[in-house]
Amino acid sequence: MAGEGTYQCTLDDEALETAKRELNEDPIERASQIETLRNWVKQQPHLRARTDDNFLLSFLRPSKFSQLRAQEKLDNYYTMRSVPDKGVPEWFENLDPADPKLIELLEMKVLFPLPGRDDKGRKVVITTMSYDPARPNVIVDMCRLIILTLDILLKDEKTQVYGLVDFTDCTDLSVGHLTQWTRDLIAKSVKVFQDAYPIRWKSSNYYNTPVIFNATWEICKLFMKEKFVNRTHFHWGSLDSVYKEIPKRMLPEEYGGEAGPMEDIIREKLEGRNALIPGRDIERR
Repeated sequence: MAGEGTYQCTLDDEALETAKRELNEDPIERASQIETLRNWVKQQPHLRARTDDNFLLSFLRPSKFSQLRAQEKLDNYYTMRSVPDKGVPEWFENLDPADPKLIELLEMKVLFPLPGRDDKGRKVVITTMSYDPARPNVIVDMCRLIILTLDILLKDEKTQVYGLVDFTDCTDLSVGHLTQWTRDLIAKSVKVFQDAYPIRWKSSNYYNTPVIFNATWEICKLFMKEKFVNRTHFHWGSLDSVYKEIPKRMLPEEYGGEAGPMEDIIREKLEGRNALIPGRDIERR
């Protein structure tokens, strides 16, 4: 099939060394490890999954090349995007960069990646609460935008290796935003992004969180692994605290940064959206 046995590494020497040290990646064994995972996928009657090298490798890397962990993550990924009662298939539908609903959210500065990488090679994504919680299907559209953004970022092998930092600005967070996140929806969201989606979450940062967020955070922790709880940082209203996790040079000027205004960063993303490729292709038989 297309893409099988055709992988060509695009990592530089530094990234390769990081992959060896942190992910147990062995360039000599890489092809056989991809083939082992591919054979497992083809033997699963409930999966109709992509079997190209790049797709499977993106699951092996965050699993540190453990076949069992990669298999579990792939199966969870399939479940969350394909089984309505256990997952959220609507979050994975129509992942098109030209979708007007997603463009509108991007223009509202709801979610967007920052240019460049931090000092550890990681990409940084900003999320804000600058949307109307009464907007129809806003949670579905927002999660579609998150997954589309991650799909695009993961096409760069360096992001697969170094991972991702997220920065959530809660300045505009209201009761209306929080009441949309039921316990069941929080549980499914954690399942998607912690246990199913093949991304290395390295640091989560919350800025200007109001007291009303506390109860929601306690529910989130019920479903989060300890290492992800430990990687979560609350900066309250301190930008100096934020700068300890995200370099000032990367942040928009709205946060005292040096990367220019948010509007200019987003305009650049919109101008380049036609070059973006829609999301992953894995579906039920």
